[in-house]
Amino acid sequence: MKRAFAALAASVMLLGGAVTAFAEEQLIPNEYYTKNTVPEERQKPLLYDAADILSDSEEANLLTKLEKISDEHDVDVCILTVNAYEGNDIELFADDYFAYNGMGQGSEKDGFMLMLSMEDRDWAICTHGSGIKIFTDYGQEYLIKQIKPELGKNKYYDAFDEYADISEQFIQEWEKGTPYDTTHRVKGKLPMVWVLISIGGGLLIGLIYAQSIKAQLTSVSMQHGADDYIRQNSFKLTVNRDTFLYRDVHREYIPPAEKSGGGGGSTTHSHSSGSSFGGSHGKF
Repeated sequence: MKRAFAALAASVMLLGGAVTAFAEEQLIPNEYYTKNTVPEERQKPLLYDAADILSDSEEANLLTKLEKISDEHDVDVCILTVNAYEGNDIELFADDYFAYNGMGQGSEKDGFMLMLSMEDRDWAICTHGSGIKIFTDYGQEYLIKQIKPELGKNKYYDAFDEYADISEQFIQEWEKGTPYDTTHRVKGKLPMVWVLISIGGGLLIGLIYAQSIKAQLTSVSMQHGADDYIRQNSFKLTVNRDTFLYRDVHREYIPPAEKSGGGGGSTTHSHSSGSSFGGSHGKF
């Protein structure tokens, strides 16, 4: 009987130890963020290439560029790559990483982040603080449209480098008080080579046309006065009066201009940290 009791007690102790170990394991912070509290200081670098899709030199160059842009404008421009993410909502994962690693600058944690998950080739954008105004829904759609070709070809460094350039362009426009949106779209730039070709082509066509007109006038000589162009005594004015003939009036209804509204801005959602995020996601 004593042996049975001792065995039972030992089993309870082992079971208790296992439960304690399981509980402690569950408290271990996620690989990508610390814990469900928002730290005052940023805990991770602006570029965290956990999926290791960049070379060391590429990572160093990009990090330097992101830090320069972020420090000059007081807005964190972040990149995260992972092999896979936990849960079934990549936007929520990106929000958690941003919030619980203390990303963003200032009291409002201004910033935004581009995230890639390599397992199923997912992308996500999360925006916070002023980042929500910098990259509206339109801006996020524009950004992905610009870098998606490089992502599809696995040219990740080129895609991230363009992301950094576009981010600074959008930040600068926001600083002017005219952030890019549906009512203020990004204007496409014509490559300089095509500008030169257009100018040269126009000059060439104009020159050819002028020469052809000039060739038709080779038999005409310039006269010194207007009298040389008038046949003597050929014009005689006998009657001079004004006569009203008729009136022709056309009326057309022009409807009032429609008031513009809606369609712009950012779609936001609440986060467990107590703040709001903007964002979007898709495949590449």
